[in-house]
Amino acid sequence: MSWYAFFVRRLIASLVLVAASLGLAVAPAAADPPSARIVLSFDFSDNSAPPAVSNGAFHIATDVLPEGTRGVVRLIAIAPTDAGVSNLVCRFQNVVKSRVECGFNFTAAGTWLIRAQYAPDLSSPIAFTSGTSIRVGD
Repeated sequence: MSWYAFFVRRLIASLVLVAASLGLAVAPAAADPPSARIVLSFDFSDNSAPPAVSNGAFHIATDVLPEGTRGVVRLIAIAPTDAGVSNLVCRFQNVVKSRVECGFNFTAAGTWLIRAQYAPDLSSPIAFTSGTSIRVGD
């Protein structure tokens, strides 16, 4: 390793340490620590292939990570643009055991976008959103 690479590594490490220290020093003493990043993960019965269903009822579960996260999640099934049907919406539900579940009754074939929206509580704005696609056949 050259002297220059060694110097640059030390300089970067020092700058990161100083920046982290300054960030802690300027935070107000009464401020809550920044919330952890929430991950919304879709859970289908068979994860070995892209999710696909026939027209009709289909159950979708969304896992909320890290475990123990409290809050509410709303699930929305956004219809294919050429389907001529309305989007399907499950109201906000409390996260229970790191999971929220919803049953959708798909009425049109095509690729539907499933969107999960997380908020810390009903009065807070949406904090995290996740999406996946599901193919609905006839």
